[in-house]
Amino acid sequence: MPLRILWQRRSCANVFRIRDSRFSLMAIGLHVRIEVMASSRRSFIALSLSAIPAVSLGEENTDMTKAIDRERPMRLGSLVPSIRDRVGTTLVAGKYHLTGKPNLTEGAEKMLELGTRLGKFWFDPSRAATDYPFNSDWPEMATLRDLAASPYWSEVFRMRFKTLILIAESPIERGWKEGEDDGLYGKISKEFEDLTTHLFEKHGDRDLVVILQNWEGDWQLRGTGETWNPPPENWRTLCGRFVKRLAARQAGVSRARDRFPGARLKVLHAAEVNRVRDQWEGIPTMAEHVLPHVDLDLVSYSCYDAMKDGITLHKAIRTVAKFARTNGEHGPGAVYLGEIGIPENVAKERIKERWDELLGAAFAADVKYVAQWELYCNELNPKFQPHPQPPITEGWRMRGFWLLKPDGSLSQSGEFFRELWKRAGA
Repeated sequence: MPLRILWQRRSCANVFRIRDSRFSLMAIGLHVRIEVMASSRRSFIALSLSAIPAVSLGEENTDMTKAIDRERPMRLGSLVPSIRDRVGTTLVAGKYHLTGKPNLTEGAEKMLELGTRLGKFWFDPSRAATDYPFNSDWPEMATLRDLAASPYWSEVFRMRFKTLILIAESPIERGWKEGEDDGLYGKISKEFEDLTTHLFEKHGDRDLVVILQNWEGDWQLRGTGETWNPPPENWRTLCGRFVKRLAARQAGVSRARDRFPGARLKVLHAAEVNRVRDQWEGIPTMAEHVLPHVDLDLVSYSCYDAMKDGITLHKAIRTVAKFARTNGEHGPGAVYLGEIGIPENVAKERIKERWDELLGAAFAADVKYVAQWELYCNELNPKFQPHPQPPITEGWRMRGFWLLKPDGSLSQSGEFFRELWKRAGA
């Protein structure tokens, strides 16, 4: 098997900043091919070498640390404006609000005020009233298309966002683990086709990327918190059903998208994984046993299992990319961080330093997007019970997944990301 090293020089159009050079070790063997890509042209140089020495784990980690350090945003002299379109924050089920505006509208506006142009939201017609309850009067809705056509969402789709990541889950999908029942996968596909068609018909003129994804697929596959060590006897069957579900969603998006070739709007479909490190221990994961069997536009990684340090996160991202079967404009191995958060009231040390290291790892691994968790905290601290009913006004009652606190002030994470977006031109 050949040893393939990719060394590239390119413009910053599709990356976070201009890179003089970077490499990715993809396989080990006795033959080397080096590909050099210039910003103005592409040229290829093939070299044959013999007796390539093995790379030690220590050397690999040292090189990885250097790559991460080069990408840490606090150490970069400048940041390209596109970082505002690729790094953003999330709003769902926040325990407080800051104005009298409808919950969804307020949160979207606050994101834009902070400087990002990427917003991530939950998108499920059956739970919109609980995900975004404050100062809101949601209509009756049954489908994803109904939700997209609602007054609140129609407003958000016309805001100044460049990227919207939506956890798009339809009530019709809920029986997928039981197997096909009365054309289930066909119904799922039509649901996503109808939603995508609506988005193009109503918002096709927008310079906007909309990504439709599931939530934390390993938990959906196993059951939340299930370790699968050992896995159940039917785990391969469950993985096969998940493949069919994701393929149906992707097919619906792709069919609708193909009917609007001239639109400025882009609608993409992604699958999210969240237990990547389990694969290193031999435990069945969505990354290893689902992703290689389904074509997708992108793969999202909710990366709490790999936030120990930058090296661990970088390795986990590369693990996901190895298994991802992505194609389209982002190419093979297209991964983004769909969820990453630090609970400031629990993990109080080195918050800004940790963000800098983790983003450096993400950028070094060439992730396409990053969605911080989240704008307003959604988790109460179990140490302080009983809890009052929302809206919560006392920040100490929460775990601290936030950019903005209940009094409207910036958290440490908020200060870090506001400065990041400001340096990128906000």
